[in-house]
Amino acid sequence: MPTQNQLRAMQREVSRQDGLRHLLQWLAHDLDASVALLDAAGATVHAFPATPLPREASDAIARVTAGRSHSATAETPDHVVRVLLIDDRPGPVLVLAQAKRDGAGASGSLIADAARLLQLRWRLDRAEERLREVELAETLAREAVLHLLMVGDLGAARRVAGALRPDLTDLLRVYVIECALNARDEVAVRCNEACLGRAWIIHCPVYTRHLIILAPVDDPDAQHDPIELALRAAVRSDIRTGASDVVELRRTGTGYEQAFHALAVARHGPEPFVTFSGRTELAALLDPAGRAWASQVLRPLVDFVPERPQDPDSHELLTTLRSWLDFHGGAARQLKLHRNTLAARVRHAGAVLGLDLDRLSTRAELHLALRLLTPGPRRRATDLAEVLGTAAVQRWASTLLAPLLESDSLLDTVRAWLAADARLEGAAAALGVSVTGTRKRLIRVEQLLGRSLLSGPSARYDLVLALRVHDAAS
Repeated sequence: MPTQNQLRAMQREVSRQDGLRHLLQWLAHDLDASVALLDAAGATVHAFPATPLPREASDAIARVTAGRSHSATAETPDHVVRVLLIDDRPGPVLVLAQAKRDGAGASGSLIADAARLLQLRWRLDRAEERLREVELAETLAREAVLHLLMVGDLGAARRVAGALRPDLTDLLRVYVIECALNARDEVAVRCNEACLGRAWIIHCPVYTRHLIILAPVDDPDAQHDPIELALRAAVRSDIRTGASDVVELRRTGTGYEQAFHALAVARHGPEPFVTFSGRTELAALLDPAGRAWASQVLRPLVDFVPERPQDPDSHELLTTLRSWLDFHGGAARQLKLHRNTLAARVRHAGAVLGLDLDRLSTRAELHLALRLLTPGPRRRATDLAEVLGTAAVQRWASTLLAPLLESDSLLDTVRAWLAADARLEGAAAALGVSVTGTRKRLIRVEQLLGRSLLSGPSARYDLVLALRVHDAAS
C-alpha cells in the first residue's frame, strides 16, 4: 500500500502545471523505474529516463494500445514491465519497467493509484485542449465575419454570423481599443460585460494589441449612447480607445477607419477615449462619375481570368489588393497568407493593372477606386482630374487641409513625407531635419487632423488626393 506521504506527493505533482510530466517523473524517481506514457497510437508522450523500452514488452504494449486488454505484464531476464490503459479506448497507456531485484510486485497499489491520478489529469488536459480549439474556432469565425463586412459582403457575413451570437445589427458604432497584449483577453471580458453581451468583440488579426468592437446602436439620435458610456467606464486610463460615428452595417469598413483614426488621437493626446471627428467621405461625393472612373481603372483586374486553375482569380486579387492597401504587410495576417504569397499576389495585381504600386500616389488612386467599385453596367469613362474637379470635392479638400494651411512647416513636412512615399528617412533628408523631428511633426499633424498617418495608410491616401485638389485650384 502507498504511504500517506506518497499519496500527497503524487497529488501535489499531478496538480502542477504540466502535471502529467511531473507525476511520471516522480514515479520514475520514487520506484527507480523506467516510466513512459504512450498515446493511443503508441507514440511516446513522456518518458523518464528517455531510454527505449524493453523489446520483450512490445507485444504487451501492442495488446493494450489496440484495446484487446486493459493491462498486461511482460518479463525480461532483468525487469518486470507493467502496461496499463489509463483511460477509455482510445486513450493513453502507462508503461513501467522495474528491476526484479527491487521487489516490483510490492508497488502495484501505488501504480494503480498513480494511474487513476494520471487518468483524471489526462481528461482535464484534453478538455482544456478542446476548449482552446473551440475558442480558436470562434475567434477565426469572428475574424471571418469582420473581413466579410470590411469588403462589403453582407450576405456572407450574416450567414457566418448566424452560427454565433449576438446578431449583427443594421446600425452600429465601431470601437478600436489598444491595450497591452497580455491584457487583451481581460479587457475583452470587461468590454463584453459592459456591453451586456450585445456587441461583437474581435481580436484584431492585424494589430495584436487591438480589440475591435462592433456595438449595436438602438437610437442614432440619442444624446448618450449607453454602450459608449459603459465602455468609457470599463476601460482603464492606460487603455486607449477610438470610436467611430454611427454607421450602417454595410459601411463597417468606414467605421473601422474612423475608429482607427480616433485611436491615433487618443494615443498621443490627454484623453484616453476619443470619438472620430466626422467629415464627409471623399468617395460619397463622387457618384456616379467616380464609379465610372473606378470601373475603368480596375477593369483589367475585374475581367482577369487566370491561365491556370490553381492561380489566384480576379476576386482573390481584388481582395488581396484591398487588404494590402489598408494594412500593407499586416494584410498577410488578416488574409492568413504567407508574406511571400501576399507579395506575389500584390505584384501580380500590379502587373495586371499595368501600374507601379510602389508609388504612394498610385496606391491612393487605387484605394479610392476600390471604395467606388460596384457591380453593374459600365458607364462612360472619365479621368480622375474631372472626377475631383467639382465644388463639393474642393470643399472636402479645404476642410481636411485647413489645420495644415495655417502652418507652413507642418504642410511642408506632410508634402515631403508624401513625396517620399511615406518614408520617414526620405522626408527627413528632404527637410534637413532628423527622423525623430519629422516623426514628432507628423504626430502633431495626426492630432490636428484627428487621423492616423504613421500607423494607417488611409489618411495618407486622402492627403495625397486633397493636396492634388488644393494645388489644382490654387
